[in-house]
Amino acid sequence: METYLSAFITLALAHFVALLSPGVDFFIILSNSSKYGKLSGIVTSFGISVANLVYILLALLGISLIKDNENIFLAIKLLGSLYLIYIAFMLLKTKKRELFLKEKIKSESKKRLIKYFSMGFLSAILNPKNSIFYFTMFSISINPTTPSFVQSFYALWMFLAVLFWDIFIVYLVTNKKSKYIFQKYSNHIEKISGLILLFIASFIIIDSF
Repeated sequence: METYLSAFITLALAHFVALLSPGVDFFIILSNSSKYGKLSGIVTSFGISVANLVYILLALLGISLIKDNENIFLAIKLLGSLYLIYIAFMLLKTKKRELFLKEKIKSESKKRLIKYFSMGFLSAILNPKNSIFYFTMFSISINPTTPSFVQSFYALWMFLAVLFWDIFIVYLVTNKKSKYIFQKYSNHIEKISGLILLFIASFIIIDSF
């Protein structure tokens, strides 16, 4: 059980750190929340989370199919670690930028909730980086002896982490004070996140030999 706990901590930390960096999904949530209100942002978050769940399940299936082949599994694990290093360097070299427009126009037209959901879902499902990322996450946290219920717990955790983080972003976007704080410290968060991912990836590579 200690082995699974250690793997889960690594998985949860790497996943959360990656979530901290503003990406395409973040700006979709920002746009909808700012223009159409809090509810639209929450529904968009659900769309993004469901799309992420699709990739999580596909990645989990893919890992399950190859985990009995130690050489292939080790190669994917090392490639996944290199991908984390790549993300880390991208975060470390990111420059401070304006995340929020100073003025937002409130739309008077009523949008159906299904449209907000679709926008979030399509934003995440059409992003090829998501499939690579989740495959990487499972390759570093699952080994040939990991039980199915543990793998299912990992998948559920990642889905809920995306959902609650995105909803948290909605509340940041719709609150002036928190929006100011996020804008002020976002670049520092990205730098720290890059260092943490770099450490995790290095540890995984060393531990593989």
